[in-house]
Amino acid sequence: MPEEIKSRKFTPAVFVSTMCFTGFFPIMPGTVGTIWGLLIWYATTFTKQPLLIQAILAAAFFLLGLIFCGKAESDLCKHDPGSVIIDETAAAFLTFLGVNFSIWTALTGLFLNRFFDILKPWPINKLQNLPGAWGIMLDDTLAGVFSRIILGLLLYFFPILAR
Repeated sequence: MPEEIKSRKFTPAVFVSTMCFTGFFPIMPGTVGTIWGLLIWYATTFTKQPLLIQAILAAAFFLLGLIFCGKAESDLCKHDPGSVIIDETAAAFLTFLGVNFSIWTALTGLFLNRFFDILKPWPINKLQNLPGAWGIMLDDTLAGVFSRIILGLLLYFFPILAR
Protein backbone atom coordinates (compact mmCIF):
# COMPACT_ATOMS: atom_id res chain seq x y z
CA MET A 1 0.00 0.00 0.00
CA PRO A 2 1.46 3.41 -0.93
CA GLU A 3 2.75 5.49 1.96
CA GLU A 4 0.38 8.34 1.04
CA ILE A 5 -2.65 6.09 1.57
CA LYS A 6 -1.31 4.78 4.90
CA SER A 7 -0.83 8.31 6.22
CA ARG A 8 -4.15 9.59 4.84
CA LYS A 9 -6.22 11.63 7.23
CA PHE A 10 -9.83 12.36 6.48
CA THR A 11 -9.71 16.09 7.17
CA PRO A 12 -11.64 18.87 5.45
CA ALA A 13 -8.40 20.01 3.81
CA VAL A 14 -7.76 16.56 2.35
CA PHE A 15 -11.40 16.25 1.25
CA VAL A 16 -11.33 19.57 -0.64
CA SER A 17 -7.82 19.34 -2.07
CA THR A 18 -8.31 15.76 -3.30
CA MET A 19 -11.64 16.73 -4.88
CA CYS A 20 -13.83 14.55 -2.64
CA PHE A 21 -11.04 11.96 -2.26
CA THR A 22 -10.98 11.21 -6.01
CA GLY A 23 -7.30 12.17 -5.98
CA PHE A 24 -6.64 8.79 -4.36
CA PHE A 25 -7.53 7.09 -7.64
CA PRO A 26 -4.71 4.56 -8.07
CA ILE A 27 -3.60 5.62 -11.56
CA MET A 28 -3.10 9.08 -13.07
CA PRO A 29 -4.66 11.16 -10.28
CA GLY A 30 -3.53 14.36 -12.02
CA THR A 31 -5.56 13.42 -15.06
CA VAL A 32 -8.53 12.77 -12.77
CA GLY A 33 -8.16 16.34 -11.48
CA THR A 34 -7.95 17.65 -15.03
CA ILE A 35 -11.11 15.76 -15.94
CA TRP A 36 -12.87 17.40 -12.97
CA GLY A 37 -11.96 20.79 -14.44
CA LEU A 38 -13.17 19.69 -17.86
CA LEU A 39 -16.50 18.49 -16.42
CA ILE A 40 -17.05 21.72 -14.50
CA TRP A 41 -16.26 23.71 -17.66
CA TYR A 42 -18.69 21.56 -19.62
CA ALA A 43 -21.40 22.20 -16.99
CA THR A 44 -20.88 25.97 -17.26
CA THR A 45 -21.00 25.92 -21.05
CA PHE A 46 -23.97 23.53 -21.15
CA THR A 47 -25.93 25.83 -18.79
CA LYS A 48 -24.71 28.87 -20.77
CA GLN A 49 -23.04 30.60 -17.83
CA PRO A 50 -21.48 33.97 -18.69
CA LEU A 51 -17.74 34.47 -18.72
CA LEU A 52 -17.95 36.33 -15.40
CA ILE A 53 -19.37 33.24 -13.65
CA GLN A 54 -16.66 31.08 -15.23
CA ALA A 55 -13.98 33.53 -14.06
CA ILE A 56 -15.41 33.54 -10.53
CA LEU A 57 -15.37 29.73 -10.50
CA ALA A 58 -11.77 29.67 -11.74
CA ALA A 59 -10.76 32.11 -9.00
CA ALA A 60 -12.71 30.13 -6.40
CA PHE A 61 -10.89 26.88 -7.23
CA PHE A 62 -7.56 28.68 -7.10
CA LEU A 63 -8.39 30.23 -3.71
CA LEU A 64 -9.70 26.91 -2.33
CA GLY A 65 -6.41 25.37 -3.38
CA LEU A 66 -4.42 28.08 -1.63
CA ILE A 67 -6.49 27.69 1.50
CA PHE A 68 -6.48 23.89 1.73
CA CYS A 69 -3.43 22.48 -0.11
CA GLY A 70 -0.85 23.45 2.50
CA LYS A 71 -2.87 21.85 5.28
CA ALA A 72 -3.52 18.74 3.15
CA GLU A 73 0.22 18.49 2.49
CA SER A 74 0.77 18.47 6.24
CA ASP A 75 -2.08 16.02 6.89
CA LEU A 76 -0.74 13.61 4.27
CA CYS A 77 2.85 13.97 5.53
CA LYS A 78 4.18 14.52 2.02
CA HIS A 79 5.41 17.46 -0.05
CA ASP A 80 3.07 18.14 -3.01
CA PRO A 81 1.20 14.82 -2.71
CA GLY A 82 -0.07 13.36 -5.97
CA SER A 83 -3.52 12.89 -4.46
CA VAL A 84 -3.93 16.67 -4.12
CA ILE A 85 -5.62 17.41 -7.44
CA ILE A 86 -7.49 20.67 -6.93
CA ASP A 87 -4.51 22.34 -8.60
CA GLU A 88 -5.11 20.31 -11.76
CA THR A 89 -8.83 21.04 -11.56
CA ALA A 90 -8.25 24.79 -11.28
CA ALA A 91 -5.67 24.73 -14.10
CA ALA A 92 -7.94 22.75 -16.42
CA PHE A 93 -10.83 25.09 -15.78
CA LEU A 94 -8.50 27.99 -16.57
CA THR A 95 -7.46 26.25 -19.81
CA PHE A 96 -11.09 26.27 -20.98
CA LEU A 97 -12.10 29.68 -19.60
CA GLY A 98 -14.35 31.42 -22.11
CA VAL A 99 -14.14 28.64 -24.70
CA ASN A 100 -17.26 27.09 -26.19
CA PHE A 101 -17.61 23.36 -25.81
CA SER A 102 -16.75 20.98 -28.62
CA ILE A 103 -15.20 17.54 -28.50
CA TRP A 104 -12.14 18.95 -30.26
CA THR A 105 -11.65 21.77 -27.72
CA ALA A 106 -12.20 19.35 -24.82
CA LEU A 107 -9.63 16.83 -26.05
CA THR A 108 -7.12 19.44 -27.19
CA GLY A 109 -7.38 21.40 -23.95
CA LEU A 110 -7.05 18.21 -21.92
CA PHE A 111 -3.95 17.21 -23.90
CA LEU A 112 -2.35 20.66 -23.65
CA ASN A 113 -3.02 20.90 -19.93
CA ARG A 114 -1.52 17.48 -19.19
CA PHE A 115 1.42 18.21 -21.51
CA PHE A 116 2.42 21.40 -19.66
CA ASP A 117 1.68 19.95 -16.22
CA ILE A 118 3.74 16.82 -16.78
CA LEU A 119 6.69 18.29 -18.71
CA LYS A 120 6.81 21.53 -16.72
CA PRO A 121 8.87 23.64 -19.11
CA TRP A 122 10.52 26.82 -17.82
CA PRO A 123 9.22 28.83 -15.92
CA ILE A 124 6.57 26.34 -14.74
CA ASN A 125 9.27 24.13 -13.22
CA LYS A 126 10.52 27.01 -11.06
CA LEU A 127 7.11 27.66 -9.52
CA GLN A 128 6.68 24.17 -8.11
CA ASN A 129 9.63 24.87 -5.78
CA LEU A 130 7.68 27.53 -3.92
CA PRO A 131 6.68 26.47 -0.40
CA GLY A 132 3.35 24.92 0.56
CA ALA A 133 0.15 25.73 -1.26
CA TRP A 134 1.83 28.34 -3.48
CA GLY A 135 4.13 25.73 -5.02
CA ILE A 136 1.28 23.27 -5.44
CA MET A 137 -1.05 25.78 -7.08
CA LEU A 138 1.12 28.14 -9.14
CA ASP A 139 2.92 25.64 -11.37
CA ASP A 140 -0.39 24.16 -12.48
CA THR A 141 -1.95 27.59 -12.84
CA LEU A 142 0.82 28.66 -15.21
CA ALA A 143 0.41 25.36 -17.09
CA GLY A 144 -3.28 26.29 -17.43
CA VAL A 145 -2.37 29.75 -18.73
CA PHE A 146 0.04 28.30 -21.32
CA SER A 147 -2.60 25.77 -22.36
CA ARG A 148 -5.26 28.48 -22.67
CA ILE A 149 -3.01 30.66 -24.83
CA ILE A 150 -2.23 27.83 -27.23
CA LEU A 151 -5.85 26.64 -27.30
CA GLY A 152 -6.95 30.21 -27.98
CA LEU A 153 -4.47 30.57 -30.84
CA LEU A 154 -5.58 27.29 -32.38
CA LEU A 155 -9.23 28.35 -32.19
CA TYR A 156 -8.39 31.78 -33.60
CA PHE A 157 -6.53 30.44 -36.62
CA PHE A 158 -8.79 27.40 -37.10
CA PRO A 159 -12.28 28.46 -35.93
CA ILE A 160 -13.89 25.47 -37.60
CA LEU A 161 -12.36 23.31 -34.86
CA ALA A 162 -14.69 24.86 -32.30
CA ARG A 163 -17.76 23.28 -33.87
